[in-house]
Amino acid sequence: MIPSIPRTRPLWLPAFALIAAGAAFAFLPAVNRLPLFGYLAVTLVLAGGVAAMPWLARALLRPLARIDTRMPAVELALRRLLGAPSQAATALGGIVASTGLMIAMAVMVTSFRGSVEEWLESFLSADLYAAAASNEPLFDPPVQQRLSSTPGVASIAFSKSVPVVLDPELPSVLLVVRPVAGAGYALPLIEEAAAPGKGIPLWLSEPAARLYGARPGAPFPLPIGRSDKPAAAYVAGIWRDYARQQGAIVIDSRDYVALTGDQVRSEAAIELLPGASPATVQATLQKRLPESLAARVEFAQPGVLRRQALALFDRSFGITYVLEAIAILIGLAGVAATISAQTIARIREFGMLRHIGMTARQIVAMLASEGALLGLIGIAAGCAVGLALSQILIHVVNPQSFNWTMETRIPWLLLLSVAGALVVTSAGTAMLAGRRAVSRNAVRAVSEDW
Repeated sequence: MIPSIPRTRPLWLPAFALIAAGAAFAFLPAVNRLPLFGYLAVTLVLAGGVAAMPWLARALLRPLARIDTRMPAVELALRRLLGAPSQAATALGGIVASTGLMIAMAVMVTSFRGSVEEWLESFLSADLYAAAASNEPLFDPPVQQRLSSTPGVASIAFSKSVPVVLDPELPSVLLVVRPVAGAGYALPLIEEAAAPGKGIPLWLSEPAARLYGARPGAPFPLPIGRSDKPAAAYVAGIWRDYARQQGAIVIDSRDYVALTGDQVRSEAAIELLPGASPATVQATLQKRLPESLAARVEFAQPGVLRRQALALFDRSFGITYVLEAIAILIGLAGVAATISAQTIARIREFGMLRHIGMTARQIVAMLASEGALLGLIGIAAGCAVGLALSQILIHVVNPQSFNWTMETRIPWLLLLSVAGALVVTSAGTAMLAGRRAVSRNAVRAVSEDW
């Protein structure tokens, strides 16, 4: 029989306690540079979301039960789900867990890819780039002068990267030598110093700032130059960088030359005059290189570099996309298995409904309504849990693991597709299982109760 709506409300305090504990752990720092508390926060929030299902299902369904739909199948489905919250929670647990994890990973990967794409747009702002094939210093001052006077070239920002050891227990950071005010490499700044400090200004990448605990305006001695003592410097700003996890520090070329006397560079960012053809200028630059260097220099346009970087990103996260698809399939399979099992176990209930006048079609419609309602509740809870988990992954686990941050971007199309697939699968599975169950003779089904 259709159970009556129980008067006792499902407990919500244990679920709230798990979620609150997860939120508290998310604010704790890393342990030995590992986001252990972040992982624990993910576990607790997910467990709390699953534990909240009986309470959440009733909270969402109870207002619907007060509406006179004039559709007996829908009203019976609502009463069934309200009267058996434990059975509803069993079906919803798997949906919430798999959907929540899938959405969390999807939001994190989408946010990371979007942030990398935006970073590439700002970082690769020149019209053409040239670099030594093996990062060896090739562009000495005469070569730089010859390339800068090439027809069609507005300006060239020459640069190089030098590894510098700041802490023996950490990997070397890359000291990026380049004209800070020149064209070609726009720094995507996150923070800037409120006022100039003492010494040479340095711009630290976000990973470098996190690894060495540096803040804008703070002193940051740099161990380079002709003197045995570190050069006096300060943090002029912090910029976003997804290319060098070990950290990078930008120093203006003039300051670097004053400290070291080194004027040889290995890379060049080229700004073209309006109307100049990148292909024509590239060919001219190639001809202006000394014969011994021409074969060792590679040219690339920013669009090509961006496409290559994003293709590498997609290949790196290919397994993540596969795991997301598997999570979706597991969630849908779990919904199908749970609803099928519960439907088959209710054969005698269907027989009694047939005896009191319900048709087989109405019973199937009732089951389809139950499945659709379960799917809607599951996707609502799964989205809420997944979005919460994604914020922990984006703002806790990633910064503590890789020392960089990103902006949240939600893949709405994917979420809507998964929601639609889950609702349709839930309703369709319930209908198929219901047809098999009501195909048996109603009298025979009820007789099993005698």
